[in-house]
Amino acid sequence: MRSSNDQKLGDAIREMLKLYHLDDKIDEHKLIRSWEKAVGPLISKHTTGIYISNSKLVVTIDSAPLRQEMSYLSGKIIKDLNAMVGAQVVTELVLR
Repeated sequence: MRSSNDQKLGDAIREMLKLYHLDDKIDEHKLIRSWEKAVGPLISKHTTGIYISNSKLVVTIDSAPLRQEMSYLSGKIIKDLNAMVGAQVVTELVLR
């Protein structure tokens, strides 16, 4: 017989992450890890820094021409990264 406070382990972990506001940080980490898959190995090779601040993905690229090309595709990159994570994590891409 199950008592009324039994729940699945996965559900309990998700509830705890939400309670301590850690689920957003996990989504941010997933998004950063998905960078190479979203943009490909060439752009990933020229990426020297990447972080998220206030729903902005800040990426440092060491090639000015590549940075310019990426600025044209920023909307698609944001859409692809958010789709990979399954949540609206970033709304803007800042290239440096």
